[in-house]
Amino acid sequence: MRAQTAAAASRPFPTRREARPARGKTLADMLAAAERELTACGIDTPRLDAEVLLADALEIGRTALYARLANVPSAAQRAAFRQRLTRRTSREPIAYITGKQEFWSLAFAVEPGVLIPRPETELVVETSLGLFDSHATAAPRIADIGTGSGCIAIALATELPRARFRAVDRSLAVLTIARRNARRHGVATRIGLWCGDLLDAAASRSAFDLIVTNPPYIAASDLDRSERVAPEVRDWEPRAALDGGSDGLDYYRRLLGSVSRNGIDHLRAGGWFVAEIGCDQQDAVRAVANGRPDLSFVRCVRDSAGRDRVVVFRKTP
Repeated sequence: MRAQTAAAASRPFPTRREARPARGKTLADMLAAAERELTACGIDTPRLDAEVLLADALEIGRTALYARLANVPSAAQRAAFRQRLTRRTSREPIAYITGKQEFWSLAFAVEPGVLIPRPETELVVETSLGLFDSHATAAPRIADIGTGSGCIAIALATELPRARFRAVDRSLAVLTIARRNARRHGVATRIGLWCGDLLDAAASRSAFDLIVTNPPYIAASDLDRSERVAPEVRDWEPRAALDGGSDGLDYYRRLLGSVSRNGIDHLRAGGWFVAEIGCDQQDAVRAVANGRPDLSFVRCVRDSAGRDRVVVFRKTP
C-alpha cells in the first residue's frame, strides 16, 4: 500500500488540458474545413456557401450559427452537413439543396426542375411597380408568362393588393411549386395558375393591363459552353427555362413578333409589356418588336452592374 502511494505521489498532477475529455470538432472547425473543400472545387463563394449549408443542417439561421461556433455538433448533425456539402461539391445549386431561395425579401420553395429566382429578376418587379405608381389602375389584370416558382407574380401580388393575375407555365409540376408559394404568401386567391404555352390557352384574347415575363433567353449553343454558363446552371437547372433557341430570341419573337398571337395580342390598348433580357440583347429584342405598329419601345432598365436587363414596351393607346 505504501509503495502504491509513493508511486502515485511521484506522478505529476494532470494539466488542465489533460484533465478534460478529448473534444470533437467544433462548428468553427467544420466551417473552416468546408470552406477549404469548396474553394478547391472552384466555388466562388465558399465561406458563404459553407455557412448556409451548415445553418440548414442545424435548422437554424446564419446569425444563430455564429453564436454557436464553439459548439460540438452531434453525429446526426455532422452527417446532415456532410450530405449537403457533398451535393454542393458536385456543383448542385444551394437553392436545390436547401429547398428555398429568397426573392423580393420573400422565401420561395424551389426544387430541381424549377428555375431558381435571381436577384436581377427583381428588377422586373421593381420596374412593373413603377408603371403603376405613375399610371394608377384600380384593379390591374396582370399576366406572368413562364411563371416558374411564381416569384414575379407573387412579389407583385404582395405589393398590389387589388391586382388579379394569370400565371402560366408549361409544366404542371412547376405550377405545383408556384401554388405552394402563392399559398405561403397569402396571395393564392388572386393568382390563377394555368398550364399552357404562353397565353394561347390561358386567355381568349383577354385584355391585360400588364404582361411580365422572364423567358428563356440563352442561346442554345452557349448552354454547353463552360465559359458562358456556370455548371450550376448548365448541369442542374431546367434547360427548357433557359434555352432561347439558336440566338436566344425565340420567345421574344413569339411574344412580340408581327405574327404573335400568344403575347401582345392579349394586352389592352395602353397596357405594358415588361420582360427580362440578356445583357447584350436590347437591340435585337427591339428589332423583333419593330414589326408591330401597335407597340412602342419605352425604355431599357439596367441592373446594378450597369448591364441591360429589362425592356419596357407599351401597346398603343
